[in-house]
Order: sequence, then structure tokens, then C-alpha cells
Amino acid sequence: MSPSSSVSEPPTPSQIQITPSLVSAAYKRSLRYGAFWRLRPEERAILLLARRLRAIKSPTLRETILRILEKVWPSKATMIKAYEEGLKLLVKKIQLALSIGATHIAEALKKAGLETFKTLGIQYINTPLFYRG
Repeated sequence: MSPSSSVSEPPTPSQIQITPSLVSAAYKRSLRYGAFWRLRPEERAILLLARRLRAIKSPTLRETILRILEKVWPSKATMIKAYEEGLKLLVKKIQLALSIGATHIAEALKKAGLETFKTLGIQYINTPLFYRG
């Protein structure tokens, strides 16, 4: 029995949920700061209608809302991107640790928290494209 067989496969990155409450908060923020009126009419309509949905499941709608969020609430959009990039990086690190047989490191990485995801993601986003691996 090999050491890597006792460790399960690394988790697949899950995307952060875009909820109607997040869209509603973005809508209120855009009104407060006047960004709502700088959006195109289609973007305004999406922002208004997405508040009323129960769940946002469509990947296309999700990406559209993220692009609108970048215009309305840049810091929140950056945190969402950092979280997703951090998850991707952590999965790569776990796969690398499993491939070289370092199961104890892979187990430690699997127990990483939300702050670790965001920290890795922010580091990756701030790294110039030339140096990204």
C-alpha cells in the first residue's frame, strides 16, 4: 500500500456563491456612491433583477454580476477573485505535495482556512505576469 493511497484526492475548487443579498448590498452601495448611474442600462437592469432571484446558478449571469461588481464595489470583487485564485493555488500545492509523497504537508494544506485562501490569492494577483508559474 502506497502512502498516497491513504490520502484522498485534493478538493476541487468551488466558486464563491454570489447571493442575492450580496447583489442587493452592491446595488445599495452603487446608489450611495453614484456608481449606479454610470452603469450601462443593461447592467442596471441585471443588478436590479438579480436582487430578486432566490439563487444565482448560471455561470454566465455570475460572471456578468462579477463584472458589474468590479465597477460598483472594486474591493469586494478583488476579494472574491483572490479567494478563487487562492483555492486554485491551494489545489495545485496539494497535488504537488501528493505527487512527491509529502502526505503530511498535503493534510496540513487541506485544513487551511479562509484567510489562507485569500492571502494566497492576493499574493498571486499582485505577482507580475512574468513571474507567475
